[in-house]
Amino acid sequence: MTTTSSYKESVHVVTSKETRRRWSPSEKRAIILESSEAGQSISDVARKYGISPAQLFYWRRIMENGALTAVGVNEDVVPASEAKQLKAQIRHLE
Repeated sequence: MTTTSSYKESVHVVTSKETRRRWSPSEKRAIILESSEAGQSISDVARKYGISPAQLFYWRRIMENGALTAVGVNEDVVPASEAKQLKAQIRHLE
């Protein structure tokens, strides 16, 4: 009696180190604007670019708060708490 098996073993070979994708502010802005177009869903756009929908929602939120604008013009981004402290120091010195 001969037994045959249709089970095939697969081997995955990793040939390179996978790194995180870095998106420029202009790329992020384009993706955000695409996701805001009528008829587009966040999930479809995120899938198209290989990012998670949560990441895209985060980018949209920080863009609404002006973070991408500051990064795009190469200005330092200062935490709100630090800005508040510096404004208080200025008022005290005046």
